[in-house]
Amino acid sequence: MTQKISIGFYNLENFFDTYDDPRTADDAFTPKGIMRWINKRFQRKSTKIAHAIQQIGLKETAMPPVLVGLVEIENKRALKNIVKNRHLKPFNYNFVHYESGDRRGIDVALLYRSNFVKILETQAHPLILYNNEGKVYKSRDILYVKLQLFDEILHVFVNHWPSRREGELESDYKRYEAAEKLSELIDYIYYEQPEAKFIIMGDFNTNPDDKYIMEIVSRRQLLHPAADLYKHHKGSLVYRGDWYLFDQMMFSQSFASGDGLLFENLKIFNPDFLKDWHGKYKNQPYRTYKGRRYQGGISDHFPVYAILQ
Repeated sequence: MTQKISIGFYNLENFFDTYDDPRTADDAFTPKGIMRWINKRFQRKSTKIAHAIQQIGLKETAMPPVLVGLVEIENKRALKNIVKNRHLKPFNYNFVHYESGDRRGIDVALLYRSNFVKILETQAHPLILYNNEGKVYKSRDILYVKLQLFDEILHVFVNHWPSRREGELESDYKRYEAAEKLSELIDYIYYEQPEAKFIIMGDFNTNPDDKYIMEIVSRRQLLHPAADLYKHHKGSLVYRGDWYLFDQMMFSQSFASGDGLLFENLKIFNPDFLKDWHGKYKNQPYRTYKGRRYQGGISDHFPVYAILQ
């Protein structure tokens, strides 16, 4: 009998704990900060995130995802609050996480169900950049996890490429550096293991037709299902009324045919409970804040997920 599983990716939109970390610029998301990020709000968001993750791929596979990449999460305390929540606790989730050098203290992580997955190797690869004044600063790491799922060895990369905050063209060089770093990491493994199975996921802060994404896809002939979704005007986030698909997954050709796990399809997880339900933002992701006004939503992104069989 063929078994289907799902793997997900989710940008959690500023999922901070409530404590002030003196090493990072997280002051806004504390009880005394401008966002008035109190424990009640933190716990409420934790529960909603856990519930959303528990539902990803459930209709297709009858169980929660075996892997979930996460970005915009502050630390292990926030991660523990998710996996110990009543919605996820029965499913034996654990996580891989490293503290990055990001100025605001937000990191990337990989959740995994420990009864399905065995972690073999992990490493955080820093992305070191230069600002307009020539000063060094760090963006989010690229997280690498080598793992065993069923009888197969998989290589997973979780990405959160630099944002467009100062403008798309002005920040373009940062995503170029991220793409170069990811390409180096992929090449290193391919040279050692030409038949290696890869899953590349992340918020790339650019759409699937971006030149840097396409160079990575072309170089290794990767499966790039987000490109098809985007051609059909599907998106995971909205900015100024337009839909974008920054949240993507790519797969090595070894997922297309042969033995073991095979790629079936990629979907955007956008049930009604993740959507704003009224006004001009109707059907858009139901975010936690609109500006500084708390509204109790989850994230400004929809998760994406893939079905493997």
